[in-house]
Amino acid sequence: MRYLSFCLLLVTLVSCTSQKEQDAIEIKTNLDLVDQGFNDNKLDTAASRKAETEIKAFVAAYPEDSLSAGYLFKLGMLYQKQRNFKEAIDAFDKVYTDYPTSGYSRNAVFLQGFLYANELNNLDKAKEKYELYLEKYSGIDPKMTSDVQMELQNLGKSPDELLKEIQAKEGAAI
Repeated sequence: MRYLSFCLLLVTLVSCTSQKEQDAIEIKTNLDLVDQGFNDNKLDTAASRKAETEIKAFVAAYPEDSLSAGYLFKLGMLYQKQRNFKEAIDAFDKVYTDYPTSGYSRNAVFLQGFLYANELNNLDKAKEKYELYLEKYSGIDPKMTSDVQMELQNLGKSPDELLKEIQAKEGAAI
């Protein structure tokens, strides 16, 4: 009897929920499944594809909704985790282009620079994105601005070169 009551309550709640809210619940559920898979080192490809499809459909149906920027950003992060860097950069670019005032925009630009520099070894594009970050967002987050400046200073340097620079600075300080 309790189970039946619970099911009726659930059906009532779902039927009272708008399509947009139902879509948002589905996206969250699938993103949670994907995240759990990554945490367990088992990619749930079905949930991943479903999340991707649902996010694209949501953004197409509700482009002005404030959730769209966040979903696109999460799609970019999903692609990054899957090592689909071109798709990640495209998703982050859409966040910046379509939602420039969103709180996700500055992180999207930073991550584009990071992916270009550290995964795709396209230092010119990395520099372009890092400079865009500094031009548009340097006054918002001092820590991130410092990180971007550090990335620009060290762009193209190997870990060995960085280590030698650190050791030289420590030796000069002594």
